[in-house]
Amino acid sequence: MNAPALTLENVCVLAGARRLLDGVSLNVPARGLVGIVGPNGSGKTSLLRTGLGLLPCASGRVVIQGRPLADWAARDLARHVGYMGQQASSHWDLTARELLQLQAPHLPDDLLQRCELAPLLDRRFASLSGGEKARVSVARALAHGPQLLLADEPAAHLDIPHHHRLMALLKETSRDKAVVVVLHDLHVASLYCDHLALISGGRLVAYGASAQVLTPGRLADAYGEPVNAHAVHGLQFFTGNQVAKAVA
Repeated sequence: MNAPALTLENVCVLAGARRLLDGVSLNVPARGLVGIVGPNGSGKTSLLRTGLGLLPCASGRVVIQGRPLADWAARDLARHVGYMGQQASSHWDLTARELLQLQAPHLPDDLLQRCELAPLLDRRFASLSGGEKARVSVARALAHGPQLLLADEPAAHLDIPHHHRLMALLKETSRDKAVVVVLHDLHVASLYCDHLALISGGRLVAYGASAQVLTPGRLADAYGEPVNAHAVHGLQFFTGNQVAKAVA
């Protein structure tokens, strides 16, 4: 049986006297799409940055593929983990091909096909639309063949069609590797994710299948107000003041 791709064991992370994460424990399976959801400022990005080793643990530990994070050399960790941030950007005036080749000189054909990149490769990255930049950014995060992909609100600045196309791509990617994505939209999270971690005030409120996590009681605990679930044509939608602020 494969070791979990990422494990947090009773992790606490501090920023001065403030606890960004407070006793968080969870296991991310070797395959599948795991969503991190919760209100603004709840610790979602802190959890992702802790998994990357960018935030140190005040207590507890992070384990990647059965090895404590502290035992990973930086170069080995960079090969094993891919990262996609909130905004797709480049500091240089490069084509999409040149940007991708910074990550891997020889780009896998199946990755180019999956991300629909053939028409984009020779265009300047800065000239691409938001959705096109997102596809290049996914390919860049995956070009070196990582077994764990961490994505921080990668669709935050995309319109609805491109948002869903990106999530479908991440879902497909998760068939043979672990993908952890921070999300604000509970509807999108329930539609695409295999497991959800609900975070509030730096604590893990619930972790499991979406139907187990997105319950009225747990959502009210996390968001500090009633959150209503609505079923429309078999899809779930969620309403509430804090939920609306998170999606806005």
